[in-house]
Amino acid sequence: MPYLTKFLYWIIVFNKNRESILWLLVALSVVLSIFGAMPSAASIAGSLGIIGTLARLLFALMHGSQRLGWRNLGMVFAITCVISWCYESLSIATGFPFGHYVYTAELGPKLGTVPVMIMPAYFGVCYLAWVLAHVLLDKLDRQIDSSSLFAIPVISAFIMVMWDMSIDPASSTVKHEWIWQDGGSYFGVPFSNFLGWFLCVYTVFQFWAIYLMRTKQIENSSLDSRKSSWYLPIFLYGSIFLQSIMAAALTTNGTVTDASSQVWPLKALYESLGLVSIFTMLFVICLAFFKVRNNPNLH
Repeated sequence: MPYLTKFLYWIIVFNKNRESILWLLVALSVVLSIFGAMPSAASIAGSLGIIGTLARLLFALMHGSQRLGWRNLGMVFAITCVISWCYESLSIATGFPFGHYVYTAELGPKLGTVPVMIMPAYFGVCYLAWVLAHVLLDKLDRQIDSSSLFAIPVISAFIMVMWDMSIDPASSTVKHEWIWQDGGSYFGVPFSNFLGWFLCVYTVFQFWAIYLMRTKQIENSSLDSRKSSWYLPIFLYGSIFLQSIMAAALTTNGTVTDASSQVWPLKALYESLGLVSIFTMLFVICLAFFKVRNNPNLH
């Protein structure tokens, strides 16, 4: 009986302080982005990436459970893991749809040829992209219906690819978390990767939309009416954007060589990623922020 009492006590404490915990996760993500951009952190980049992935996963579980409920959230998590693992495994084996690449040991244990952390990494940012797409399409108070069945997955997929464009050359060509075996024109990353990424995450989001429409899930209206609940995912997505900007500011001269023996200037690489981040991710962040701030139905 005492154990049950303690368990119920911690559940009450957790629910009471849920928003504070979510803001702490945003703050943690900001710290990780800033520290991860420092040249001195290169030796522990993989560990920092895993911590960041876990922070985003916890955020998605906490924030998403209020919006969708645990059952629906569990289903979209399962959809994400299965589809992303299948696409990743297929591309590693055949080169379709991303291109030819392999994962190194930097990201920890693997399920087949794919690090276990990759699937939660997809889900953490997929959830943010999904929420931001609702904001951009003024779907704050609506469930998935016929008018948004395809629109939200498409916009969500674009938001996801913006993130990949800002991190892939640094993660692969510089940090060697995965290796593009044939190199590529985007600082060692092939053009096919981003088309494949769009296909992969669009498939994930389309299955989310179909499932959620069939469940006729009505999201938590009390949560949806508060601006803070919408600011949280916007700022967390913004914290990811910070790393590219910080890296562009802190990187000094030097070069890196990709798997095809192409030599790339480090400063050009990071400054290019910074520019991509500013005019894709930051644009989405600003647009979403002003939409939430100016929405008369939110308080």
